[in-house]
Amino acid sequence: MAKFEYTDEMVARLQDVASAGLTEDAIEALMEELDFPRRSVTAKLRKLGYEVPKKPGAAPVFSAEETTALSVFLSTNSGTWTAEEIAEQFAGGQFTARQINGKALSLEMTAHIKPAEKKVTPRTYSEADEAKIQSMVDSGAYLEDIADAVGRSVNSIRGKLLSMGVKAPQRDKKDAKADPYAGIEDMLDQTVEEIATSFDKTVRGVKTVLTRRGLSCADYTPKAADA
Repeated sequence: MAKFEYTDEMVARLQDVASAGLTEDAIEALMEELDFPRRSVTAKLRKLGYEVPKKPGAAPVFSAEETTALSVFLSTNSGTWTAEEIAEQFAGGQFTARQINGKALSLEMTAHIKPAEKKVTPRTYSEADEAKIQSMVDSGAYLEDIADAVGRSVNSIRGKLLSMGVKAPQRDKKDAKADPYAGIEDMLDQTVEEIATSFDKTVRGVKTVLTRRGLSCADYTPKAADA
């Protein structure tokens, strides 16, 4: 069995997250950040004295009756409700919007679901900022110099460069932080899938990080943020 070694920095990260309350989203985010399996992360948390919640059971599966009922619901309310709204009203709310969309897809009835409004995220960089960044990248400027020129942090610029699909060298590697999602705050005008591709992470991992940090992107808003 593989043994997963935890550095002092990793332990501090576990304690930081756990002190705010352990939830399934928090555990999944730690798994994603550390690239360790759930069994290892939860065992370490227990060893540190934290109470770890049980892993949630499998998502409910549509029965034949529920499949028929959903088909009727979609036909009767064609184009009236979004997947989120249907999830709240159908079968006592036991299915998520993603499950509703998935079942509608298998029934070839997605046209009956009202498209959700695309969230418009305010620009965090002006067109002038982006032009300056592109010009400095083209001239071979260092990451730190670009950050100084537009008055942003290095992590913020790193995220912006990812969203622009360009790179710049970093002069002082020691200043680089361990956060694998550094700069995600400046990529919120993108979809979850686009952010996941930029960071070479999974869609699920990006969603858990967005949820834990209370951030919304172009096509995803954590439930807490909707409240």
